Amino acid sequence: MKLTSVVKTALSRTDMLRRVWDCAGDARKICGRSRLSLFNDMLRCAARYGAGPTDYMMFRFYECSDEERRTFLTRVSSAAFVKRVNSRAVAPIFNDKNTFFENFSDLMGRSTFDLSKGHFEGFCAFMDGKDCLMAKPVDADCGRGIEKLCVADFDSMDALWAYLKNPAKPFGIAEEVLQQHPEMSKLHPASVNCVRIATFVKDDGDPTVIYAAMKAGSGGAPCDNTGRGGVTCRLDIDSGTVVSNGHSEEMEEFITHPTTGITLKDFHIPMAAECKALALKAAKRFPDFRYVGWDICITPNGPVLIEGNDYPGYDLAQMPDKAAPHPWQGLIPRFTEQGIRVMEN
Repeated sequence: MKLTSVVKTALSRTDMLRRVWDCAGDARKICGRSRLSLFNDMLRCAARYGAGPTDYMMFRFYECSDEERRTFLTRVSSAAFVKRVNSRAVAPIFNDKNTFFENFSDLMGRSTFDLSKGHFEGFCAFMDGKDCLMAKPVDADCGRGIEKLCVADFDSMDALWAYLKNPAKPFGIAEEVLQQHPEMSKLHPASVNCVRIATFVKDDGDPTVIYAAMKAGSGGAPCDNTGRGGVTCRLDIDSGTVVSNGHSEEMEEFITHPTTGITLKDFHIPMAAECKALALKAAKRFPDFRYVGWDICITPNGPVLIEGNDYPGYDLAQMPDKAAPHPWQGLIPRFTEQGIRVMEN
C-alpha cells in the first residue's frame, strides 16, 4: 500500500474515532454513564450490530440491552439487506422520477412533464389551467432540490421556463400539485403530508406490510421529508392511528406538531385501508424489487403514489419515544414473524 493511502486510512479512522468520542460525550449528558464506557460500548455496537454513532444515538442504544439492540435494523444491516433482496436491474425505475412515473402513472393521480426532453410549447400545454407546480430533480432523495413554483411569482411563462431550465437548477420533472385530504392538511398545510408504507414481497409472490409511518412538513417547507425539517411518527396502518410521538432528523421528540400544534400521537389518518391496498398493489408490479417504501398522498378522492423508495428508511419506524416502556423492539422481529430472513448467517 502506498504511503499516501496509509495516511488517508489513518486519518479516516482517526476522524471516525473522534466522532465516536464526541457522540459518547453527548450520550453521557443524557444517561449519566462515563464517557469512556459509552465510547467502548459504541465501538462494540458498531462491530456487533453495524450501528454507527447516529444509530446509537437515534435508537437510544445507551438505554438498551443487547437483547433489544439485536432487534434493530441499522444503517449497515439495512443497506446489506436491501442490496440482497432488491434486483439492481430494476433499481433505475425507482431512482429516476420520470421513469418511475412511466411505470406507475395509473397509480399516481396527477400529470407530470419531463423537463429533460420536453419543449416550451409542451410545457405551456402542461401548465394550462394550473396555477402552481412542483419542480423536482429526477434522482435526489430526502426532499433535496424540490421547489413549489407558482405562475403568479414570475413575469411570464417564458420566465418560469427559463427558471426551470437554468443549468444551476437540478430540475428534471414538473409535477401537478396535489390537493391533499383536509385531515392531512391540518398537520401542516404548506406540504403534502404522506404516509410511508414499507412492503416486502415474500417468496410466494405475495406482498406484506412491514411498517407504516406518517410524515409531516414543518416551518412552511413544501416537503414532509425529515431532511427538510419534517417530523415522522409510527403508524398502525390497520387502524389508521399514529402510535408514537413525532421525531425529527435532529432526534428531537414532539408531542405536538412544531408548527401547527396538532397532537401527533392518536392522530387518525383517513382512508388507511385504501392506503394499504394501494401499497400492496404497487408492490406486485416489480416483484423482484422486494422491499420498497411507498410514499402515499391521501387526496379527497383517495390515496395516490408519490414515489417508491428502494431504501425504505430504517429509521422511520424504529425511533423510540423517550417515555416508552422497555423492552423496545426494532423492525427485525416483524420480518422474522413472517419467515423473512434479514441477517445472513
